[in-house]
Amino acid sequence: MFSLFTLCHLAATSPHKTVCDGRACRPGEGNAQGITHGSNPYDIRGGSLKLNPHEPDPASPLYAPLAAAAKDAASKGLVYMCAADYDFREIASNWMRAFVRLGLKNALVYALDAEAHAHLTARGVRSVDGSLAMADFNRTRLARHIQRAEAERHLAAAAVAASGVDVLLMDCSHVLLRDAAPLLHEAAHSVDVSVPRGNCDGRTTPRSPAGCNPNWSLVWLRGAGSAEQRSRAVAHQVAGVRLGMVDFYLRWWNGAHCILNGFGKLFSNSRPSLDDAAAGSTAVVTMPGGPAGGTRVGLLPLSFFDSPLLYGQQKRSGAAIERAAKPAQRDRLRLDRYDEQDFVELVSAMKENGLWFL
Repeated sequence: MFSLFTLCHLAATSPHKTVCDGRACRPGEGNAQGITHGSNPYDIRGGSLKLNPHEPDPASPLYAPLAAAAKDAASKGLVYMCAADYDFREIASNWMRAFVRLGLKNALVYALDAEAHAHLTARGVRSVDGSLAMADFNRTRLARHIQRAEAERHLAAAAVAASGVDVLLMDCSHVLLRDAAPLLHEAAHSVDVSVPRGNCDGRTTPRSPAGCNPNWSLVWLRGAGSAEQRSRAVAHQVAGVRLGMVDFYLRWWNGAHCILNGFGKLFSNSRPSLDDAAAGSTAVVTMPGGPAGGTRVGLLPLSFFDSPLLYGQQKRSGAAIERAAKPAQRDRLRLDRYDEQDFVELVSAMKENGLWFL
């Protein structure tokens, strides 16, 4: 028998539209506005599946077009990739413009809905339609759009790696200022996965063996290496997503952070240890308790990505990849989708930091 709470839970639907007053909605305009942790009426019930709804199989109908596009775009076995829905279309276009400025062509956008794919393709941005894979998450209990988007982009990157291509998965708000390939290739023979260092305080602990915690929003996967490296990289991505989905069930109020929390917990629970044979400027950490047993993670130097602040005034660091900090923290934990203010603030901050090229 359904309780009143259950009926309300099933009935709640977060508004989302792409056409506003007969024109294209501005980024975030077609979503619920001004939602906070305490006031959000949209706790959407998902499906029944507790784990990822599909595997990152590059030969599957869901991922074959992405794998083909990645191989076509790759340079020296590497492709840069970000994921974007229609609300992120301008930020994704700006992300791609950074590559054009550097004369690089090995980048593609994984579009999370058909509208984003059509918009980007019409503007000459290399894009792959991932809307079917996103729709498959309707079968899961991962209820909110921003959570599904985070999970799906990590699975899509795993599918690219499984196809035999190295992939750097970026947020579309990350801006490439110089080619990062040399830093990635430097340790390619030694690692399966590489991530930037974050929260570096110099103190080594069992969970932070290099004195830094990994930043899982920017991930490089070794797909063009040995079969063993590729297998470990793909297994790591799938395990991180699964653990993140469990993190959401345990803490239902959690926002997009639940997937990133999954990767953090996967790392800290795997008994990570600093490898004595560091590869150049990239510290190598072994995860003996990882999903593939002995996954090797490279902690990239601050010259690769340095973003010390999430909010407030931030100066350019000179790193190969940078991002702008939002002006102030807002409670976004229970959002289904970001609202218009989020996009206005982010674009404004990117312009102020010289990271906006449109």
